[in-house]
Amino acid sequence: MDTSPVGFAIYDRVLVTVHPPKCPVRAYFEKRLSAAGGMRERGGSRLPASPADLMLRMVNHMVDSYLDLRRLLTRQLGALQQALLHPRSRFHDWQVLLDARNALHLLEDTCEDQRAALQEWIDGLEELPLPHEAPPAREFELLKVRSRDVQEHIERVLSHVRRLEQSAETAVQMHFSALSHRTNDIMRTLTVLTAIFLPLNLITGFFGMNFDALPLIHSGTGVWIAIALMVALGVGLGWFFWRKRYLGTTRR
Repeated sequence: MDTSPVGFAIYDRVLVTVHPPKCPVRAYFEKRLSAAGGMRERGGSRLPASPADLMLRMVNHMVDSYLDLRRLLTRQLGALQQALLHPRSRFHDWQVLLDARNALHLLEDTCEDQRAALQEWIDGLEELPLPHEAPPAREFELLKVRSRDVQEHIERVLSHVRRLEQSAETAVQMHFSALSHRTNDIMRTLTVLTAIFLPLNLITGFFGMNFDALPLIHSGTGVWIAIALMVALGVGLGWFFWRKRYLGTTRR
């Protein structure tokens, strides 16, 4: 994101705007106002009723331009969330996720500044006296309605940005929770395997002692009896741990 400030000086019949070089907002309104029939709005073609009306249209166009950026950030964060929550993926795009979160923070700060400036503008309109004549009074009321409408657009962008930030934070927390759960499964499996082979190591260590009076060491079937005992013990412990759901996973 690359933002630049835009300034407005409103007079009775003139609107003075200050834009950075090659500002798309200025180019858009220059094209619209210079076209035949003026600016098109809601199926009609009419020029702004006053400099303040033109200012609000320009601010509204700036806020609406955030929609494309909002959709782009939504798709990007959606793809990152799928990569974070994929059961077999190893997520490495942390810099991309950090850049997306920074873009959301910058968009939130920009919208908050615009909301504060527009709130001051609305407060200034409330302090002005209402014109006595009918056409100016109606135009003044329409100006306040348009101001509140632009403020509502800013609030919508803000709420969506904060929802995206919360969704990104939730995805990161779920990612680390899934990693912790996966690590616990691995440690549980290793612990069960260790518990199965520990009695087998005890048996081999017992018959590996340097004593002549050990049972079965002088028998021709002793080795097969020891092997059968070790297999039975290993299978029995494996079946016991499987029944306790220490081995394997249950998927529904």
